[in-house]
Amino acid sequence: MENTLKELSNLFDEAKAGAEFEFVMTLINYRGIGKEDVTNLYEWFDAIEFYKRLYFEFSGKEKTRMGALLYSTFFENSDFYNIIGSLCKEKLGYKGSSYLYYKTKKMDRLLGTGEKIDLILELLNDCDKQGIIQFFTDNHFKEIRNTFFHSAYSLIEDTYILQDSDPIIIGTAGIFHFEVGDFFYPKVENVIGFFDEFKRLYNAAFMSYQEDKEVLALFPGPTKATIFGSAEGLKGLEIKNTASFFGQMAHSGIYYDPTYKMWMAKNIRFDFPQKEAVEIKEELDRYDKKNNINRSDAEFQNLIDRIVERRRDEELFKATSLLLKFGGARDKQMEKEQNLFKKKSLYPGILHYYNQALEIGAKFIEVSKLKARIKELEE
Repeated sequence: MENTLKELSNLFDEAKAGAEFEFVMTLINYRGIGKEDVTNLYEWFDAIEFYKRLYFEFSGKEKTRMGALLYSTFFENSDFYNIIGSLCKEKLGYKGSSYLYYKTKKMDRLLGTGEKIDLILELLNDCDKQGIIQFFTDNHFKEIRNTFFHSAYSLIEDTYILQDSDPIIIGTAGIFHFEVGDFFYPKVENVIGFFDEFKRLYNAAFMSYQEDKEVLALFPGPTKATIFGSAEGLKGLEIKNTASFFGQMAHSGIYYDPTYKMWMAKNIRFDFPQKEAVEIKEELDRYDKKNNINRSDAEFQNLIDRIVERRRDEELFKATSLLLKFGGARDKQMEKEQNLFKKKSLYPGILHYYNQALEIGAKFIEVSKLKARIKELEE
């Protein structure tokens, strides 16, 4: 865990160095005027501290129940994934977002914990955070969360038994029960270690702004912004002369009001469609610079779904090009692969990308050539 926590610390530092204005926006996490009610991050901090105390206080089944509550609550929090994903984007020089994981028409429901993790894996890989990826791989089992929150489990002495559930896959074996001392408690304590460091880093970053600081910002073009600091830490930011009222220039910003103890914006219009257009443009640019998708295509598929919903030709054209590029990369990989089983495992992904390109971008490509290759692959 030591190297994983070091990676997490480095990610905060690298995001700040990569795009400090965006880094501060991620810390503020502004979605609209309000206090702590606009985010569940602070309740998540407080709740897990409470669960930690009880976990270490109790023993036996009571300890297991508190461990399962802590474990499940940790992996549920959406703002946690928004922040990790945004830090990755900022390290890479892009904008973060408070809405990385909103629903599409295709997936009109809340995301599960595994889906949220899948959406940040490629970003973590692009940032070379293999230890953080391994943390999720080694410690997250959605079946534990599902059975606990749905009361679909039983405890017999030191054994946790999954009821009405898919098995937990360990290596190639599926298991429906596990010993809490050997299997579960170490994972709970890994989660506690990761949570403690994440909370420490987030609060330390917030408190690091003890005085005002001028930084470069994109709003939307290059400009200078002032970050407001104080003895209590970050108090907001301001971009000068960005709004015009009756011929007079005014400043824009996000400010903390100490009287009402809430965050509020001034002369900033939070237009979701416009914000989405900027984010999609940056995501297309990031994927355009990649030769292949290496860890998970969940984020990329979410991007494709959003582009299909918007039906904008310039975005559809770029999305089609990317689908052909990533399908082609796997096609070449398949031709070189000597292992028959690995070779066979590449077929579905190639066909999926090619068929998607045909479905959303037929008017941009040479259809006959693509259809011929699809037919070859299907035979």
